[in-house]
Amino acid sequence: MKIGLRIPGAARELSFEQFCRWCADTGFQAVDVGVVTPEIKKAADAAGLALGTSDLPGVRELLSADPAKQAAGAESARSAIRAAAEHGAKNMFCVFYPEDASLGRKANFEIWKQTIPPIVSFAESVGVGIAMEGWPGGAPYFPALGCTPEMWRAMFAACPSPALGLNYDPSHLVRMGIDWKRALDEFAPRIKHVHGKDTEIDAERLYEMGHLGPSLASPRPFGDLVWRYTIPGDGVVDWRHVVNHLEDSGFDGIISVELEDHRYHRTWEKESEGLRRSLAHLKQFVR
Repeated sequence: MKIGLRIPGAARELSFEQFCRWCADTGFQAVDVGVVTPEIKKAADAAGLALGTSDLPGVRELLSADPAKQAAGAESARSAIRAAAEHGAKNMFCVFYPEDASLGRKANFEIWKQTIPPIVSFAESVGVGIAMEGWPGGAPYFPALGCTPEMWRAMFAACPSPALGLNYDPSHLVRMGIDWKRALDEFAPRIKHVHGKDTEIDAERLYEMGHLGPSLASPRPFGDLVWRYTIPGDGVVDWRHVVNHLEDSGFDGIISVELEDHRYHRTWEKESEGLRRSLAHLKQFVR
């Protein structure tokens, strides 16, 4: 198992080569990227970093009701999957976010069942996996597919290919009130990638506002006043349990720190501190 990271916003002030060197010098072992190119692969290799996930484009178009957009999305997705396979990236990262949230999850899932399985089949044919993240999307619809155990079961039944799996991110499960330990246990065989991110719950604010969040006050970045995303170790997730369970299930992939914490935000100085703290916490358990 390796500890990697997604590239946070202010880190883009650095060149990718500089960022890779910083990662390696700090102790990270892998980096998630947007698009895999020969230049990206060369820079990661030079720093001794493994490629984590590569972002899957075309998803919004694939989840459109417009056949022309679906075709364009499929071509974009296949091109990126092909590039990932050519450069040794094993998994594509995506959020199944539909074009028209107002249709609702059920109707958008019907589109998903028609357009996504062929893409998964193509990925499987070239040795690439697709890891869907369980971010639910924004209010009021929370339209993203693949963010709850109910949806995961339905998706894996409709598309049983082993190439389709999860980007396990317990922070989203915590904020939605879903048992992150039970989800880890049930879906461990489907986990292809992990995001190192946590969530803090403010019990007093939860009493005041419930899961509706604030009506009169302003929410914080990366959360609201009831919950907020944090670096690993500052929330409710027991990362020793996560790592031990992943090991027991045979997972030998990457835990990538996804830095979404308002205390380590906006400047590279703050982001680099948050990344170092995240790495230090996870290194206690990852062997």
